[in-house]
Amino acid sequence: MIRVWLCSIIALMVCVFCFSQEVTTGEIRNATVLGVNMDYGHILKHTPSLKAIDDAYPVGISVEWSKLLLTKSAWDICNCFPRLGVDLAYWNFDNTDVLGHGALMTGFLEPYFGTKNRTNFFVRAGLGGAFLTNPYDEVDNPLNESYSTNLSFLIVVGLGVNYRLTDSWNLRLAAKYNHTSNGGVRTPNKGLNFPSLSVGVNKSLHPVEFPNHYKAGKRQPPQQKTRISLALLGGWSNAAVGDKDKFLVMGFMANYSRWIGGRSALMAGTEWIFDYSRREQIKVENLDRSFAQGSILAGHEFWWGKVSFSQQLGVYYFNQYRTNDDVYQRYGLTYNISSHFFAGFNLKVHRHVADFFDLRIGYIF
Repeated sequence: MIRVWLCSIIALMVCVFCFSQEVTTGEIRNATVLGVNMDYGHILKHTPSLKAIDDAYPVGISVEWSKLLLTKSAWDICNCFPRLGVDLAYWNFDNTDVLGHGALMTGFLEPYFGTKNRTNFFVRAGLGGAFLTNPYDEVDNPLNESYSTNLSFLIVVGLGVNYRLTDSWNLRLAAKYNHTSNGGVRTPNKGLNFPSLSVGVNKSLHPVEFPNHYKAGKRQPPQQKTRISLALLGGWSNAAVGDKDKFLVMGFMANYSRWIGGRSALMAGTEWIFDYSRREQIKVENLDRSFAQGSILAGHEFWWGKVSFSQQLGVYYFNQYRTNDDVYQRYGLTYNISSHFFAGFNLKVHRHVADFFDLRIGYIF
């Protein structure tokens, strides 16, 4: 799972950075932004072995430095103004006797949309590292199966609203999903999964006037109003079966999307998933069932230039070995490498519990 996100987010950040290096003229220049944020979250007990610990509601405070990219080439990637930066945070995980504290550093990409208005929205994708103070110890800390090393990888995704007080000051509210893992270096490694609500304030070092990179008049419809796509996907399940807590996930999907106006498209499709943690569990229980899962999906997709963000609801039509709900959610981010090929990553969730992340590559007909 960590490998999927590392490759995907790094590729997206590098792409934005490279295309943002256009030399600008006149008064258009990238803005340096400083910020402070406060977070309040809840640690998810996503596996049965974590239910032995008490509920925990962590709080965090962070400071950040970033560059708001205002060039035309940066805008062309997503029809937005992306922000690239670094976030330094301290977290108290509430149940400190078991979970301890954390010092987290994140490199993030944060595209802004609707910047013509005083109120606009953004999405955030970030990765980094975490220093965690109280890892698992068989004698001194046997309840902490979330992490067993002081150093872990960190992944953050989020969605938020930004309100411009002035050309330099901004208030922000965001919902984030935070995940730490050591990547399977040492077990136990269930990971810390803690969604959080974040409030903060940003200050630009000089007044920001967003350039008008919009096309004149009404936004033009895309040349291709429908998309039929096929993709192969792969990742790592974080399920625990016996002594193992990392299992391969493979599958394929087919989607049909139709543009309905603005940046929006409706989508429907199907997917088949082969999660090898399910196969292992079937062996343990000595059952004669298939570990494959087939489902239909429907949802909405934002078309932001070369970048697309999708939200889908899935329902299983083939699921012989039932261990969770028949309905689930998918959230995905893809980048169109060319007019036919794309790559991206996707999160599968059963209600509030993350199932797995996957990296996918596909073809658009």
